[in-house]
Amino acid sequence: MKWDNVWIMSNSTNFKLQIFKYTLAIAVLFEAGSLPLLGFSVEYTCGLLAGTVVSMVSFSIMLTMSKRILSSGQKWMASAGYMLRLPIYGLTFFICIKVGGIIAAIACLLGFITVTVAIIFVHGIIAKDREKEAKTWKN
Repeated sequence: MKWDNVWIMSNSTNFKLQIFKYTLAIAVLFEAGSLPLLGFSVEYTCGLLAGTVVSMVSFSIMLTMSKRILSSGQKWMASAGYMLRLPIYGLTFFICIKVGGIIAAIACLLGFITVTVAIIFVHGIIAKDREKEAKTWKN
């Protein structure tokens, strides 16, 4: 796959859906991992959910801005997208601290990284496995 304007424009929806699928799976794993330590905690679950949803919304904004930048060539939109996303993260984290305390805040931070972990998993680990598999088929 080549990362050029045509690929991003035509495959961004499939890319986003694949990342979202793994993002939700990672959030479920984070929740399951907390059960032995915390038991079922509403604060943790709400913080994780808030962080995960915000990271997914932020990823969607970033993808939309990337498509607009590539189609129009207006590089200032990258800064505008960042300035739009940053307060969303800050407000979500602040609300989690105020409503759910430290447990919700930590869970929120974990939720913030779910999209990043999903991207690393899909385009790092899985992609390397597919590449190795392809090389073995060539030989």
